[in-house]
This record gives sequence, structure tokens and C-alpha cells, in this order.
Amino acid sequence: MMGYGRFETVIDVLEAAVSRAEYVVGNGFTAADVYVGSGIGFGMQFGMIEKRPAFEQYWGRLSSRPAALRAKEIDDSLAAQQQAQPTG
Repeated sequence: MMGYGRFETVIDVLEAAVSRAEYVVGNGFTAADVYVGSGIGFGMQFGMIEKRPAFEQYWGRLSSRPAALRAKEIDDSLAAQQQAQPTG
């Protein structure tokens, strides 16, 4: 199946969605922010989504949440443990 519309239009609509309020559904963090935010963060990290100010501000709000910081600490610790293990 072919998709409809244009990528640029989708990105513009997404930018408007994250610009209206602190979070996608308003001023409260929801599962929608986990889903949308992970896509925006990943997309910007790997150059698939343009780093627009609205996206960077939204991602900044999400990635500075206490649970996100704890998850990053856990990931970093596990990555360090894995790198310290001998291979072979």
C-alpha cells in the first residue's frame, strides 16, 4: 500500500501538536507523550527528523522528567557493565 500525504505536512502537524501545550494531550504527561516523544527523540538523534525548536523543547521536557533520568542511569550502567565484560 502507498501512504497518503507528504512527509513535510506530517512534520508540520506534529510540530503544531507539540507546540500547543506542554504535552501532546495538554498539560499532563500521558502515554501519548511516550510514543510521540520517543519517535521525535529518535528521529532527531539519527537525522530523520529536522531539529526544529519546538521538537527540541518538547524532547527536552520529556528527557528531563525524573523517570526518564532514572531510566537513562540504568541504561548507562548496564552498558558500562556490558562493555567491561570480556568477549570470547
